[in-house]
Amino acid sequence: MTDYSKTDPGMLVFINQFYAAEKVGFEAVGLENARAMLDAFPDMVDLPAIEVGEVRDLKIAGADGPLKARLYVPRNAEANSPALIFFHGGGWVMGGLISHDRPCRRICSVANIPVLAVDYRLAPEHAFPAAVDDAEAAFYWAVDHANELGIDKTRLAVGGDSAGGNLAASISLALRGNERGEPAFQFLIYPALQGFGRAASHEQFGQGYALDKADMNFFTTSYAGSDANLLQDPRLWPLLSDNFDDAPAAYIITAGQDPLQDDGSAYAGALEGAGVLVTHQHYSSMTHGFCSMTALSAYALQALEDGAKFLGAAMRGKG
Repeated sequence: MTDYSKTDPGMLVFINQFYAAEKVGFEAVGLENARAMLDAFPDMVDLPAIEVGEVRDLKIAGADGPLKARLYVPRNAEANSPALIFFHGGGWVMGGLISHDRPCRRICSVANIPVLAVDYRLAPEHAFPAAVDDAEAAFYWAVDHANELGIDKTRLAVGGDSAGGNLAASISLALRGNERGEPAFQFLIYPALQGFGRAASHEQFGQGYALDKADMNFFTTSYAGSDANLLQDPRLWPLLSDNFDDAPAAYIITAGQDPLQDDGSAYAGALEGAGVLVTHQHYSSMTHGFCSMTALSAYALQALEDGAKFLGAAMRGKG
């Protein structure tokens, strides 16, 4: 029997609802249903959307055609402001501007910096490396259009949750030293950074915490094929990088009731070992996805806002 004695009560409410469903698991419910469910998820578990100064829907250049994006601008936007480019979670197969509108608004407001949310191409229709190629293209679109966006191209953070954190970490390492520009900071929320099954937490929390082994295998297989968890490609799994020197400073959030907790912890250790400045915040009672469940737990709201405050302060301290 799963031990929930250390699980936050609000997260336990979510877990119980998840497993009470007639069909459990994202593959079981079908991809289109899962996509619709994730878009509806905020109304059930997240606090209402907060107002920001401006919300602007955009078309930006992806790696293979235009992408939808959404720019959030704070009420008291600074001229030539630092900004965050945000990649949503959803296992590389679902999620988008709707599912992550509320956390993007909150990060924008609390950090007091613009946030550019990117609707990258999803698998299995667009398999690896489509999403990471789009992430790189979106970053350089922001660099090239910084003046019209009112942002400083030398102070662009990249971030995201889960699969989005994977993309942010991937391009943070891949773009180091690039003459066109490179990310100035990584803002990673329970990121997926290594093949599933390679860490103790994958097994320990791989059943009963609403992100089960079957789900992770479905996500990785959909994104990068049946051998995804074995692929030795650092663009797919950033923890496989042969060095972490000169990576951007990072703020990493991990959850203690999450199969991916060891991914974020190992990445924090690898960065620190290379002399990179890292702030790692671990929330021991929380489950995967908790930063999007602010209506269920005060700790979820505090974690997201604490991270956003740190991000804003760190970015304004640069340049």
